[in-house]
Amino acid sequence: MKSPFFFVVALACLSGSAFAQPTHLDTLRHLNVKNGGGYSAIWGYTAPDGREYALLACNGSSGRPPGTSIIDITVDNNPQEVAFISGPASGWREMKTYKHYAYVVSEAGGGTQIIDLSQLPDTARLVNSFTYVHPDTLTKNTAKAHTISIHGDFMYLNGCANWGSRDQRGMVIFRLSHDPVNPTYAGEYSPLYVHDSYVLDDTIYASAVYSNGGLFIADATNKSNIQTIGKITYSGSGTHNAWVTRDKRYVITTDEIGTTPKTLKIWDRSNLPAIPSAPAATFTATPSDIVHNITIRGDYAYVAWYTAGVRVVNLANPASPLDAGGFDTSTQPPGNYAGVWGVYPYFPSGKIVASDMQNGLWVFRFSDLAPRLPVHLSSPANNDTVRVQNTIQFRWNKTADLNKDPHWYEIHLAGAGGLDTTWRATDSVTSFTNSAVLQNGQQYTWSVTVRDEWNTTASVDTFRFYYATPTSVGQATDVPLAFGLDQNYPNPFNPSTIIDFRLPQSGPASLKVYDILGKEVATIVNENLPAGFYKRTFNAAGLASSVYIYRLQSGGKSEVKRMILVR
Repeated sequence: MKSPFFFVVALACLSGSAFAQPTHLDTLRHLNVKNGGGYSAIWGYTAPDGREYALLACNGSSGRPPGTSIIDITVDNNPQEVAFISGPASGWREMKTYKHYAYVVSEAGGGTQIIDLSQLPDTARLVNSFTYVHPDTLTKNTAKAHTISIHGDFMYLNGCANWGSRDQRGMVIFRLSHDPVNPTYAGEYSPLYVHDSYVLDDTIYASAVYSNGGLFIADATNKSNIQTIGKITYSGSGTHNAWVTRDKRYVITTDEIGTTPKTLKIWDRSNLPAIPSAPAATFTATPSDIVHNITIRGDYAYVAWYTAGVRVVNLANPASPLDAGGFDTSTQPPGNYAGVWGVYPYFPSGKIVASDMQNGLWVFRFSDLAPRLPVHLSSPANNDTVRVQNTIQFRWNKTADLNKDPHWYEIHLAGAGGLDTTWRATDSVTSFTNSAVLQNGQQYTWSVTVRDEWNTTASVDTFRFYYATPTSVGQATDVPLAFGLDQNYPNPFNPSTIIDFRLPQSGPASLKVYDILGKEVATIVNENLPAGFYKRTFNAAGLASSVYIYRLQSGGKSEVKRMILVR
């Protein structure tokens, strides 16, 4: 392996060796999932339970079939391949994710593989090999695609080899929201051969790698009628891919081929439709190596620089980019089309994964990319009674610095009267102004989901509250309209759990616990209680693991539920 650039790295490889070093970019783990090398793209997936997975493209060698390796990287020092989906033999394959599906393409034929990731870590399933045949020609089809992009609810297949002559192989666009397993055709855009694309706010940045193609910028508001805004051209271009900076002012291109220097080129796009004629800045990690793919998160670009390895570039001022470090994974001499293929920096944990074409998966942590905090809800507190005239404020903790780690929150509110609504916020406090739809004495639940361009993470908890209609400003009734017993939480539990109940009228009340045979094992409540909302804690110390039954009785009414004690 070549020497690292400007610093020493900490490497913990599978053999268990480690070398201490203070630096911005630390290697957590290296995993070569098959002998002999032969890897291409990398992507990531974060499951609803917070586990994180690297999706690694394997080209097939040493008796291992080609396909997609799915590797659980949740535990820093123990990445594990948990599934492998075989695919057609190809020198490369590319993938992206949408909800709990992965979409994998290659130029070997067979269409886009759609993989269901919802059952990880136990298994992953190939649920479709999708090929669209153009109904007018019956010859144009998407059996082969060079790369894939997914943005919002749309999938963009780039460089489809069976879509026509080379200059007609732009992108074919499909809607995923109707049925992710069976995408529906939405349109195409073929200004030239499109090697790769990035889409933001319905603006396409299409990299035309051949024939000095440059970068096409297009308005994709109407997917069936995409309009070219303009084209960035430069001498000797071999535009391979592009990404937009956090402030959306600049687009950065890479060049894999052509006579142009293999640098990052930073273009000021703030005056569209006016197209810049020259880059605002350029950056190179080393002039002897070839840049491949760029991704951006916050103020940093994470770049696959082939034989120069992984490079991190500080874009706090994109017009003046700075080297923020990196690590050379490659065993190949400079200037080759070898080494690092891609980098995925979007895990909520702050981990970064990269694929090296010869030696597989690398897992990094970058000191300026802090892990996101789990979202805990705070207000309205769980089981609170909310008394408001017009507006309810919802609060929770911030998951990350919005400037360093772009994200947003989606608040979900549901309950009585068929209410089921979601809205978006960028801060950790938001207001619900339509309290007129809430019903007196009824229960509502709320939760928060953290989202970014690629990941969705649910809040740790879901809270519920009861709404009480104000009788005058600053005054409300705390009397529920209906008798009710709620499911205990947590459940299963050990050793204690909370039980909530509601009494619409005063009188004797009892709350008792029974074993599965009906024998009473505990009395939680046995007294006269005024009408109201109640919370009681049940401590099961001394009881064995089992299913237990708890029953609320009051005012001639009774309700029963089950709970599980697990030691």
